Amino acid sequence: AIELLLSIGIERIHRHNVGLANMFLKGLGHEPGNSAIVRVPVPGAEERLRRAGVMAAVRAGQVRASFHLYNTESDVNAALDALGAA
Repeated sequence: AIELLLSIGIERIHRHNVGLANMFLKGLGHEPGNSAIVRVPVPGAEERLRRAGVMAAVRAGQVRASFHLYNTESDVNAALDALGAA
């Protein structure tokens, strides 16, 4: 696994991950950040995400989503659709 990550490039993976996180944030009306892990308040998110089959933690009314190499823009769009943001 380490060889695969190194062959892709850590900086390239970081740009991909943060790009997806920022796409998610933008879709929910939030400012971009520099982390692949985001936390945003979304009322009723837990049930909506569960029904859509989207894996994300919800704690105290905040969605915690983390994006990685295996995630795609389609994953972000599915989460945004589930949350009624897209």
